[in-house]
Amino acid sequence: MSNIAKNKINAQQLEFIEEMSRVMLPWGMPVTAARIFGFLLLQETTVGLDDICDKLSISKSTASVSARELERAGMVKRHSVRGSKKVLYSIGQGHTALMLDKAKMLGQMAAMLRSNTEVAGNPIAEARMLAMAQFCQNLKSSLIQVTQDISTDWNEDGLKGNKADR
Repeated sequence: MSNIAKNKINAQQLEFIEEMSRVMLPWGMPVTAARIFGFLLLQETTVGLDDICDKLSISKSTASVSARELERAGMVKRHSVRGSKKVLYSIGQGHTALMLDKAKMLGQMAAMLRSNTEVAGNPIAEARMLAMAQFCQNLKSSLIQVTQDISTDWNEDGLKGNKADR
């Protein structure tokens, strides 16, 4: 695939970017940040804010705020251009950070369910709460394990394996 930052976004790529924003919204990611994330996923190389703004039809201030938010979450990496104020962005390994955040929330839900079984008032509801707590705990453990496995398997370009393997 050619680098779409240098070319026009085609309809399929635009639909992917828009779908990414719809999918990430319930996960707590703002629409513009999710669109930038989707755009950067499609890139071969680093991309500047001007290209992001141009291709996604967003203002530079909106792009800058969203890119910084993605950077804080580990979803994108910031690259400085030596001797310039220009900043470039590429995809990061934030998918692991995002999943670890979800694992933490699952752990909190499991703990809350376990510590509040007396609220149920009957053995059926209590058993249901304990089963749900165990489910959340198992899901948390699985997410953590998969995230650890992935983070050791993926390189700095977000690709599986070593560069020498490609």
